[in-house]
Amino acid sequence: MLDSGADEPLFRQLEDQIRAAVRSGRLRPGERLPSTRRLASELGIARNTTKSAYNQLIIEGYLVTARGSGTRVAHDLPEQLLHAPGGPAETTKRARPISLSRSATQALTVRSWMITETSGPTRPFRAHTPASDAFPRQIWARLMTRRLRSMSRSLLERVDPRGYRPLREAVAGYLGSARGVACDAEQVIITAGAQQAIEIIAKLLLEPGDHVLMEDPGYLPAKVLFEAASATVIPIPVDGEGLDITALDKSLPTARLVYVTPSSQFPLGVTLSLARRSALIDWAEQNGAIILEDDYNGEYRYAGRPLPALHGLAPQGRVLYIGSFSKLLFPALRIGYVVVPPHLVDHFAAARWLIDRHSPPLEQAVLTDFIDEGHFARHLRRMRTLYAERQAALVEATKKDLAGVLEVPPADAGLHLIGWLEAGVCEPRLLQAAAQAGVELSPTSLYGIQRAPRSSVILGYAPFSEREIARATQSLARALEAAIS
Repeated sequence: MLDSGADEPLFRQLEDQIRAAVRSGRLRPGERLPSTRRLASELGIARNTTKSAYNQLIIEGYLVTARGSGTRVAHDLPEQLLHAPGGPAETTKRARPISLSRSATQALTVRSWMITETSGPTRPFRAHTPASDAFPRQIWARLMTRRLRSMSRSLLERVDPRGYRPLREAVAGYLGSARGVACDAEQVIITAGAQQAIEIIAKLLLEPGDHVLMEDPGYLPAKVLFEAASATVIPIPVDGEGLDITALDKSLPTARLVYVTPSSQFPLGVTLSLARRSALIDWAEQNGAIILEDDYNGEYRYAGRPLPALHGLAPQGRVLYIGSFSKLLFPALRIGYVVVPPHLVDHFAAARWLIDRHSPPLEQAVLTDFIDEGHFARHLRRMRTLYAERQAALVEATKKDLAGVLEVPPADAGLHLIGWLEAGVCEPRLLQAAAQAGVELSPTSLYGIQRAPRSSVILGYAPFSEREIARATQSLARALEAAIS
């Protein structure tokens, strides 16, 4: 029955009732329905109401109409078309498990990092995360709205696999003035973050059996990518001045590539000294090795002027330089870049095209405006001040609440600190207490290739207010006290 007093229009009510009758089988496939005129007369409603209901059900596929045969229930209903026969529930015979490559097995080693980055809201002391709450979202939204209104047809359809040309020009200009990287836009390849840049480099420059030297501890996702390219990774220890250059012994097999994070060593946070930078470049020259410089957050330095990038000190073509905007702006912005020698540009462009064509044009255009209009430089200046304050708050809070548990010295750069376990502190017990207190601690050993002589944990501070930092150290102290008592 139709209810003329209901909020829902009569034609909607009629649609619903006919659709329900078809689904339940009360109206069978092929069964003829009354004409719209006859049904309107029987129900005492306007003919336009029945016509509207029939037309909608024809569009949805429940009814069909043909000249001379009237309106009938469709033989193939929409629900049947959405479900292919022989699906998993109907299959009795099990297929053999799909075999995996060695690279697939290696990829599983990143699960712990992947889960940490995607497991719920950010809480102290999750590392590797910028202060997204301090990002100027209103400015970004305004720039994006403006771009959406004025985007050309060509930008909607495709962009150069090397990246949006104005963005490459903006990145080249910024790197030249702020990081001492002398390059032009032709040498800049826009990537989906630094991770993709490392993947492309591994695919293009490494042959099976090549040797890659890497900091230990270091950024192990890069190690996975090098090994996926069938290279052999050799760990090189890190001390207070960064990569131990003396360990680059000539007795080592000839290295194809050296991967370093000189501005703020990952994860220990130390800066590669100027003397060691020069020594590393000399060593690479003598051995014909390529230096891969990952400058993932070199902008965030709190003591003195940033040291020049390795790229600016080395001969042309000796250093590949990669960076990313994910740590500088917000993590979901998957835009990075790699600076390559001119003779490799076409190879990198072809590799990028094969992988995923290019990064989203809209985000590239908005980022270009963000840089060109000065918002990027202002944001970095604000963040340096904010992060320096939050780092100082973390050092003070750990001294107050976790003395005798962790030694947390300040660092000149980066977005996290290292907490060194004091003598007698059990790392598993500390991690268990942190979990009970709702505090995230990542053991530095997660990024080690060989066992470190002293245990430590990573303490991120960038996205947390001074109040959040103080609460977290107090909660951890209480949880540790309860575990001991």
